[in-house]
Amino acid sequence: MLVMNNQKCTVHIGSMLLLPGSNVVPDGAIDRKHPIIKALENQGKLSFMEKITPSVAEIAISKANTQKVVDEIEGCVKKTSAGVKKAAVARKKELDEFDVQWDEAKQKEMNEKMEAKKQNDSASNK
Repeated sequence: MLVMNNQKCTVHIGSMLLLPGSNVVPDGAIDRKHPIIKALENQGKLSFMEKITPSVAEIAISKANTQKVVDEIEGCVKKTSAGVKKAAVARKKELDEFDVQWDEAKQKEMNEKMEAKKQNDSASNK
């Protein structure tokens, strides 16, 4: 089952964590009759799709936050279409680019901390 978390926060349901955007969960893993789940669905914060058509998959892939989810959505589509494959390739490229930017930012932060520590150490040795 495809669950769209239409919020900018995670949702915990039991031991399950729904990221913002698309999530693939086992059928029956979420009790949609539960009052809280029903309220989130009625408010549009969660959307559930039992049947994943190629058009639904394309939209879900564009909102997936991990490559694993992209692969899971792509695998759920019974008839693979060119649009689904194209959406999956495009989203994976975006996620790869994000990973590179994230790694560069972390490396820059670490370098800045090391430089500040060196300057602090040299100042205290004087």
